[in-house]
Amino acid sequence: ITPFAQSGRPFHSHFYFLSRYEWGRGARAMPGMNEAALFDYLRRATSSSSQDAAIKEDMLCCAPEKSDLKKELAADNSSVVEETVCKAEEIPDGTKKEVEVRGRKILIINDGGKYMAINGLCSHYNWPLVTGYYYKGRIRCPLHGACFNTQTGDIEDYPAFGDLHPFQVKQVGKDLVIRTTEKRLESDRRTRKSFLKQTTTEKPIVVIGSGPAGQSMLENLRLAGCKQPIIQFTKETMPAYDRVLLTKKMEIDPVRLRPDEYYLENHISVRLNSKVVAFDPAAHTITLSDKSSYVYDKLVLALGGAVRTLGNKGGDLKGVFTVRNHDDPKKILEAGTGKDVVCVGASFIGMEVAAAMRAVATSVTVVCSTNEPVPALGVDVGRALRKYFATKDVKIITDARVDFLEGGGDGHVKAVILKDGTRLPASCVGVGIGVDPDTKWLKNHNVALDERGFIKVNEKYATSVPDVYAIGDAITAPLPFWGIDHINIQHFQVAQRHGQLAAWSLLGKPQPGKLIPYFWTVFFWEKGVKFAGCSEGYDEIYTKGDVDNFEFVKYYFKNNKVIAVASAGASGAAIQFLALCELGKRITRDEVEKNTSDDWAFMLK
Repeated sequence: ITPFAQSGRPFHSHFYFLSRYEWGRGARAMPGMNEAALFDYLRRATSSSSQDAAIKEDMLCCAPEKSDLKKELAADNSSVVEETVCKAEEIPDGTKKEVEVRGRKILIINDGGKYMAINGLCSHYNWPLVTGYYYKGRIRCPLHGACFNTQTGDIEDYPAFGDLHPFQVKQVGKDLVIRTTEKRLESDRRTRKSFLKQTTTEKPIVVIGSGPAGQSMLENLRLAGCKQPIIQFTKETMPAYDRVLLTKKMEIDPVRLRPDEYYLENHISVRLNSKVVAFDPAAHTITLSDKSSYVYDKLVLALGGAVRTLGNKGGDLKGVFTVRNHDDPKKILEAGTGKDVVCVGASFIGMEVAAAMRAVATSVTVVCSTNEPVPALGVDVGRALRKYFATKDVKIITDARVDFLEGGGDGHVKAVILKDGTRLPASCVGVGIGVDPDTKWLKNHNVALDERGFIKVNEKYATSVPDVYAIGDAITAPLPFWGIDHINIQHFQVAQRHGQLAAWSLLGKPQPGKLIPYFWTVFFWEKGVKFAGCSEGYDEIYTKGDVDNFEFVKYYFKNNKVIAVASAGASGAAIQFLALCELGKRITRDEVEKNTSDDWAFMLK
């Protein structure tokens, strides 16, 4: 997912660098786990969904309406488990505590004398929620911002894929007792059920695309009560998978978001290796590349992007790769292990690939066309990032342009030649120079596109063609909280939210909440960046802290009000700003100047 928004001029996204200090801070919140152990913990937690053999119900994109807990409990006929976990006095009003029941971490919250309990680990990448921010019946993970309802365990904001189990907690004398079942203790997350017995005989809702937007769309349709048949068409060779890890954990196999059983239970048909090439709005049909056709009642375009390739001479040599699909990382690893690797492009994808390849390659060099890498972060952060990569023996050549790629007699790349004549030996070239909307085939279909090819939609994600909706990376949509008529934002969490909000709109129901853009990235699993909000149209940036050491907060102002926050290091300002936007609260420049701690938790109460 390319982390840029495009609305006339570049979207100045500034994301989150997770410093060693913040990891150390997390360690202090978890007795017995030091900083090194925390790094190892997250690496293991993100390595595979099979790390916990008991997790049989994997990840979920879902809507924030409350679960039908009565039906879920009625379907659970496993043995009841009751266990005293702590003294009530250990969790005063307004506090939270992590406890364990049969080895499962459970979070207990005391809100005005009312105790609530859910699984203690975030379902995104297993971060302890005891370190998160609680407010108004929900808790946000401090690492990636995922938000959960503390009464039901339902996810209310992404980027997580799974919900959590809720647990009954009661006070018996001076003790707090958790009451649950053996089945609920089998895993740290759950997959919500639609309890759909049978679909109607209506024409199907057709979803084109299996990225985060398309997957979120079809899952939320079911959770919102849709009983129509649903068919998902995808060019991919496997069902939806976690794209976040493609450039961050290149050595692992793709992590599927759902097992086959999920689609069967929810009456969702997935057609793999299926490229849609046309649709007829009058006949309500789509046509595939094999000339077969299908009818639809409503059509959802979740088309994503078409990755840009090198147009230079030699760009088609063997050993030149882009990263877009599930099998791309393995190809790069195989070609680059023990070899010289050159990454063309110094935005997020190129830099993440460079960081991931450094552990296995002989050398890694990044060709950066700007004066510093990741220009969306600003020159100061880009400079600090370049110096940090140098400590990892990754060379970044700035203000550089590729002239051509040199190949051998076997048709394999041998070197990258720059415009200034510099020759960079390369047996593997990773290309990360952005994506374009995959919409060329729509130009003769009366779908309104902007000048860059993005699909224009309204606040309900409806296109200019009746009964046709569009979501994800390929659209330009309103962002009401920022007063923006149309903007393209290519973030994973945004795509998920598109699918959620559009599902409810398609069914004629009010949208559950608002879209608050959020993004995160991490390099070498040490330094990361969080960004919340939308900095489009900012008129001032106010930076606090030490950019060179990745301990800073950046505030983006428009008319003396904060419209976006980027944080690096120990600060939770970006996640707190995300929550404040959800509540409709604003931060002024005067408040930023007076708040020397940059802690905004007090505004969440």
